[in-house]
Amino acid sequence: MIELPVHPLLTGIPRERVLCFTGHRPEALPEPAKLPYMLNMLHELINEAVAKGYTHFYTGLADGLDYYAAEYLFQLRQSNPSIMVIGVQPCVKYREFFEQRGYSLARLEYMLSNADGIVTLPPPAANADAFRNRNAYMVDRSGAIIAVYKKAGRGSGSSSTYRYATQKGIARCRICLEKEISYGKWDVERVGF
Repeated sequence: MIELPVHPLLTGIPRERVLCFTGHRPEALPEPAKLPYMLNMLHELINEAVAKGYTHFYTGLADGLDYYAAEYLFQLRQSNPSIMVIGVQPCVKYREFFEQRGYSLARLEYMLSNADGIVTLPPPAANADAFRNRNAYMVDRSGAIIAVYKKAGRGSGSSSTYRYATQKGIARCRICLEKEISYGKWDVERVGF
């Protein structure tokens, strides 16, 4: 495997100030009536991370959780210029993957055009290995991760990424979508976060 360098925006930035995201695509996130509540929880966790000194954020540029996290970070960056958002594309032909899957090209374009930097990993086309390598790239260069997924999806990329972050021993925080405490309020799992 080719060793990929740290993005120039992260050169000299301690890992303790870098955070990445993992989470479900839109179809696996809460239903539309509950989605705003989940997003409020996500925003609270991002605010907490910024308050703890995280300034550089990796997004995997996926539709769903990655988009919602990036969208909120772009808003925060308007009043906090220390926030940097780096997008990581899993392959060269990522836009084609988005289009084939029916994901929002407008959302992808929004993330690409607003990110402070983009890393494009070398595989030409999207496949399971490309996504796994993208997720590992982000975790290997981060000091923390925020995740949003249901554990019932043990084979999901999000659960695999979270397990990898656990193996790496980085700080973790997960909105547990399988543990709804009350309407639109889910349990949050924290380890070192």
